[in-house]
Amino acid sequence: MAKKLSYQQLLSNLNGLTVRKLVPAGPSWVVEAEGSGSALCPDCGGTSHSRHSRYWRKLRDLPLQGASVTLKVQMGRWRCRSRRCLRQIFTERVAGVLLPHSQPTNRLSEVHRLVGRALGGRSGQRLLNRLGMPSSRHTLLRQVIKAASGSGWQPAIRVLGVDDWAWRKGQSFGTILVDLERSEVVDLLPTRSAKVLGEWLAQHPEVKVVSRDRQGVYAEGVRAGAPRARQVADRFHLTLNLRQAVERELAVRRPFLRLVPESTLAVPTGGGTETENKGRQISIQSTVQQQHAEVARLRRQQKLELFQTIQHMKSAGMKVSQIARHLGINRRRIDRWVRLDTLPERNRMEPRPGMVEWFGGYLQQRWAAGCHHGRKLFAEIRERGYLGAFSTLAKFLSPWRQPPAKTTTVSTEAAALEETPTALAPRQVSPQVSAALLSKFRTELTPEQAEIVDAFKQQCPGFAVMRKLVLNFRSLLRVGKLAALRRWMKRAQKTGIHALTRFVRTLQQDLRAVEAAVTEPWSNGPVEGHINRLKTLKKTLKRQMYGRAGVKLLRARLLPESRMTGQCVHQT
Repeated sequence: MAKKLSYQQLLSNLNGLTVRKLVPAGPSWVVEAEGSGSALCPDCGGTSHSRHSRYWRKLRDLPLQGASVTLKVQMGRWRCRSRRCLRQIFTERVAGVLLPHSQPTNRLSEVHRLVGRALGGRSGQRLLNRLGMPSSRHTLLRQVIKAASGSGWQPAIRVLGVDDWAWRKGQSFGTILVDLERSEVVDLLPTRSAKVLGEWLAQHPEVKVVSRDRQGVYAEGVRAGAPRARQVADRFHLTLNLRQAVERELAVRRPFLRLVPESTLAVPTGGGTETENKGRQISIQSTVQQQHAEVARLRRQQKLELFQTIQHMKSAGMKVSQIARHLGINRRRIDRWVRLDTLPERNRMEPRPGMVEWFGGYLQQRWAAGCHHGRKLFAEIRERGYLGAFSTLAKFLSPWRQPPAKTTTVSTEAAALEETPTALAPRQVSPQVSAALLSKFRTELTPEQAEIVDAFKQQCPGFAVMRKLVLNFRSLLRVGKLAALRRWMKRAQKTGIHALTRFVRTLQQDLRAVEAAVTEPWSNGPVEGHINRLKTLKKTLKRQMYGRAGVKLLRARLLPESRMTGQCVHQT
């Protein structure tokens, strides 16, 4: 015959309480228990056997057989008989089971916190109600935030990774701090500020190495809060900064980033004088512009035919939903078009103050006066209120740099080229794509990309030099030495390429951190991984916990579990 379990064995982990009976109460259970015959004074720590009175306390505990459990405990008030203690009467404490003024037991609160941390407020509430541990979503989130704000166990942080994250893209930024030795998030700061970072580092004097990006704000914060710490510039951001510099240089040399198809080059066979070759180029450009104009005309014609078809179908009595299903297009366009009598022209946004189009008249005057230097024009309109980037100005000036199209031909070969219907338009490669191809090793390129790189080496001035320097820079960051870095900087300065010389000047301003990037093994790779996890959590918070999704809750769900429970996780 099986041994009958007692209430105390059935309801384990209630040390300090004596279970009297288990009473069913509809779909739930009520467990009656009582405290011990003595209690410890919370001030002096003395044991008291002098009971003052009794009172009942109702608590919520873990479910039993899927049903909720209410723990009804008879506690005592006690007198402290110590003459040295200022407290005369105190209530009984049950360490490890319940806290003062708390409704759930400690173990139920721990389950609530874990569920709230993993699922959030509303989802965790639905799951706990189904499991017999009901709780409101506000309570779950409050417990998660409270656990993160407590003084949990935290190991000594020797190597720290610092990077920024966007709470609102382009508007507000925060700072994430990661222990690179353990690859764990140690804190989340609500702002991107040198003062806030310096104050945090001042509270953690054990930090010896700080890996960061090229943000001058973080460099200033590290110098203020941890002046003895060794700063390491992140290798990925160094490579990214060099690629951006090369991209700006290629934007100036955009006319050379064109791929002329072989069929177009094969038409004018044979030699020719310089005047004839120039005539061929002018004719090719004229043909390209004519083809673009023809494509725009055909697109407009197709759009007009579609507009007329929709008008006919609407006149025939068809509904908008039927027209959308029949034509397979978005019904929003149909809703807009059925209210019109004629197809409107393409709308163009009027230029606003601060846009590059706002300064179109001034730029035309300066261009006609012979000033074709983009950086100089950029500085001039900056003083007049331009708010955009240089790349936007370069895109605006790009059509002005093209040779004007001519209707007259220079040679019979050029005329034959214009009459050839199979001539293909040159392919324009953007500076972004060109910079990406320039930064890749030969083994990383596809056959088509390798052909583009070889073509640009021949026709784009400085492309081969920049490619060699970029690839050398990537190599020395991996297995380089300080002497190799200094030689690279000298070679880059001797090229005379403005983007490279400017990049070298920025390296010299942060030279110690850049040299540490070559000699130290630390990088911000783990930090970037945690930022990706942060972005996922941020989207979840905004979707599931709208109105409660703040930095505190995001920090609570991002910190490791060891920081919440105060338990030490040993590294093996």
